[in-house]
Amino acid sequence: MPDYPDNELVNMVCEDSEDARDILYKKYVGIVDYLVYKYRNIAKAIGIDSQELRQEAMVGFSHAIVSYNQNKETSLSTFISLCVERRIRNIVRNFDSQKTKLFKDTYSLDEPLTNDENTLTDFLGDSKTDPQVLMENEEERKRLINQAHDVLSPSEKDVFDLLINGFTYRDIESILQIDTKQLYNFISRIRSKLKKWM
Repeated sequence: MPDYPDNELVNMVCEDSEDARDILYKKYVGIVDYLVYKYRNIAKAIGIDSQELRQEAMVGFSHAIVSYNQNKETSLSTFISLCVERRIRNIVRNFDSQKTKLFKDTYSLDEPLTNDENTLTDFLGDSKTDPQVLMENEEERKRLINQAHDVLSPSEKDVFDLLINGFTYRDIESILQIDTKQLYNFISRIRSKLKKWM
């Protein structure tokens, strides 16, 4: 097959060309490999099989190819990265236990922070938003996160960063090697500091 540019290959995939799909896979499989490697420890800690993690990454890869909007300024490689990472984060989140879910509901990021009912989720942006929209709002999100970092201790920043990146409470306990009570204390302090800051 001739050496086609990405946009033509994407169009060919949308017309069911397996050859074009294979070319794009070979070209960008490194992104999938990297993200699977990046999340391997947390996946193992919460009981996700490495094959299952890779399958979910490939679903994200396929979704990226067929939903890529060539009219946007985002490159295909960046869009693939966003879609694959978002898919991996979703499977990690979905492995949450019922106990963790109850804990999460009790100390939710969706609890109002201010009198006008704004929540921490509203403040930082919605993780369920389309990857293209996330890309467009990333600069504003980074600015807000950097400002929040200014009022948090190093340990609180670690918890905060994992929370806003979609990790479950159980994941955070495993990654940071802390127990549920310690995590509760961190979250309480984070909420208190951010309320004062806002």
